[in-house]
Amino acid sequence: MRIFIIAVVVLLAGLAGGAALLPMSMAADMATKQFPDFKFSGASGSVWDGKLGKVSFGKQFIGDLAVKTDLLSLLTGNASGKLGLTREGFSGQANINYGLGNGRVELKDADIAGNTAMVPGMPAALAKADGKFTLKLADVKFTEGACAEAKGEVWTDALSKVNIHGWTGPELRGPVTCAGGKLNVEAGGKAETGEDVLAVMTISQHLDMELTATVSNASPGALQALAEVGFKPEGDKLVLRQAVGGK
Repeated sequence: MRIFIIAVVVLLAGLAGGAALLPMSMAADMATKQFPDFKFSGASGSVWDGKLGKVSFGKQFIGDLAVKTDLLSLLTGNASGKLGLTREGFSGQANINYGLGNGRVELKDADIAGNTAMVPGMPAALAKADGKFTLKLADVKFTEGACAEAKGEVWTDALSKVNIHGWTGPELRGPVTCAGGKLNVEAGGKAETGEDVLAVMTISQHLDMELTATVSNASPGALQALAEVGFKPEGDKLVLRQAVGGK
């Protein structure tokens, strides 16, 4: 989920170094020199209309990226275009604008969907549940790599697909915002048995991703089920802390 956003920022920083007909391989090489954590296995086409295969950033695997640049945007001091993401269990697309003079990045109308079972680091009990997620971002702005402003919504039915000792969780939904320079993805819901569930994922500009899920008012059945998922007692709540993503 969401790793696509920061990876695109890194890619466009490299693309801004050349004209729209620059070969994609050369533009990507520029990105790797400026950002050593940015890697790819192959490139085709140009930055006008090209593709990058098996893109990764640090320990985070991104997937395959397709880029179509708006040539006329370069005349206004911006590098704008459409981007697409594909990887096993994920797909997405977005419009993006990179300010050549100020380095400001804006992502608009991003729509990413996938299967939670394909998210590396997902707890085994949730991965086996075969849940889905959607991430819709109306507008996200980055300044000097930090998240400055975001408006969007995330949804997942992963917990509602779980059935452990008869306990099933709720669907989770909530806003996407910026907090402390990080992208903050928050989703909550209430189970039929009364549990309040809140999951918060933070994504740093270096693609460090941390998930913290908290359950309040847990019934005896929920206590047993959530312990098998990986939740642990903290005070009067159950908490799961998990690093998400990676190869």
